[in-house]
Order: sequence, then C-alpha cells, then structure tokens
Amino acid sequence: MIYLRNLSIDDFDYLNSVENNKSLWKYSFQKKQYSKDELIQFIYDSQLPLEKTKQIRFVICKTETDEPLGFVDLFEINFIKSQAGISILISNSENRSKGYGKLSVKKIIEYASKELKIKNLYCNISKDNMYSLYFFKSVGFKEISKNSNQYVSSTDNNHESVIQMQCI
Repeated sequence: MIYLRNLSIDDFDYLNSVENNKSLWKYSFQKKQYSKDELIQFIYDSQLPLEKTKQIRFVICKTETDEPLGFVDLFEINFIKSQAGISILISNSENRSKGYGKLSVKKIIEYASKELKIKNLYCNISKDNMYSLYFFKSVGFKEISKNSNQYVSSTDNNHESVIQMQCI
C-alpha cells in the first residue's frame, strides 16, 4: 500500500509544492515561504547523520505507482531523553482518510522504537485542528496537556492554541 523512503534532490519540486502551499500551513506552525536555496539546503541536510540534524523526513509513497503522498517527520530527536516530535502530512486531500497516514505513523513509530530506541513520541496540534487531533488519538496518542509550552516549537507564538499529545 505505502512505503517510506528518504528525501532526495529528485523530490525538490514536490517538496516545494507542499512546503510553499499556503493552504496547507493551517496544519502546521509554518508561517513563511521557503526559498529555493532553503529547500535545497533542507534536502542536503536530510542526508546528514541524525546525530547532527536531530531530524529525519521520509517521503510517503504509494507502492503501486511510487507517487509521493506526503511526508512523515521525526524532529527534535533527543537520544538522551529518548524522545522526538512527530508530524505527518498527506498533501492531497483526495488521498486522506484512506489509511495511508495511519500506516505511515505506525511505520515511523516502529522505526523510532526499533532503530532509534526512542520511547516517547509527541506532537503539538492546534486546538482547532480536529482532524489531526482525532487522527493522532486513533493511532494511540493521548492528550497530555493543554496550554503547555514544554515541547512547543519556537516558531509557535500562541501557546494557548496548542494541545500536546504523546505516544509511549
């Protein structure tokens, strides 16, 4: 059904279309366009060791066609605390609610647990993003706090709008 693969320079156009699509920003804390150079640097950085970057992005691809469906990320990886943030985006609404996201998150949880020895995954979701709240609950995440800034990304200035969820 799907597989996860590392980001490559061949993904530049797709990465650009997703990251700079303002209609998708409501699902993240992103508030600015990325330049071509920034996106190329992001792809280059994705090839560096995890110990240096503390993040990894996988492209979610449909097995039958190799079509990219979205991205699933681990970020702020902390090997000492055995924790990381997780995010996912299925870019085309026609591909949502078909099980691709759940399967991707299950695969990244298994990868984080077995390969990276991460025991604690968390996500930060806007309170009004009911679809994401429901989705993460459906894959085993539990709400652990509201109005908490313990893990909130530095790009988010409105901590009151965030619900933190955790999967152990």
